Amino acid sequence: MAWRSCSRCPDTTGAEAGVVEGGTLELEGFATGVVLAILVGLLLVFPAGSGRRARRKRRSRKSRTARRHWFQSNRIAGKAYVTDGDGVRVSGQEVRFAGLDAPEWDQRAKHQDGYWFAHSKRVRSALIKAIGGRRVHVAVECYDKFGRAVGVVTCNGKDVGEWLVRNGHAIAAYDDRYKGVERDARQAKRGMWAHAVNIDPRRWRHRERDRN
Repeated sequence: MAWRSCSRCPDTTGAEAGVVEGGTLELEGFATGVVLAILVGLLLVFPAGSGRRARRKRRSRKSRTARRHWFQSNRIAGKAYVTDGDGVRVSGQEVRFAGLDAPEWDQRAKHQDGYWFAHSKRVRSALIKAIGGRRVHVAVECYDKFGRAVGVVTCNGKDVGEWLVRNGHAIAAYDDRYKGVERDARQAKRGMWAHAVNIDPRRWRHRERDRN
């Protein structure tokens, strides 16, 4: 940022300008000394190379995360611990169901009778009843930016994601694999389609972002 003079202050000369009688010290020289002192202080507090070390540390952390995801197996098996309607934890790994989107935990939907309720709690309860503590297999398709495995979860050979959509506990999303199943659930008025309106979690998230 360039320095500029203040139009509200009169020009100053002589001693006011920093000239000392019998000497040669000027305001510019004094300011230069102050700047040099500040720079020396900054070097003492932040030694040369500290910024480079911080950048190397960040790059190293990112590369470790990338390597961990790269070497992670595309198959995971173990007991399922339900976290929410969108996913489970299997063998210590957070897993998100591929091809669907379930109502958010703090999302409220309006019942056809006019009252508001949280369908996500019903989804989680149904999921716990169906697979909680049971052995599941995950065919991992990718890992998201949060480190979660995204894939197809099966229990006793049955697709859990398809079961969620078929019973009206989630909508088909991100691809077309469950579109027909969702259409059947809507027509049969299963789960959230039997009693709720405006429950699409994607639209709800968009509204929340616009509101904030």
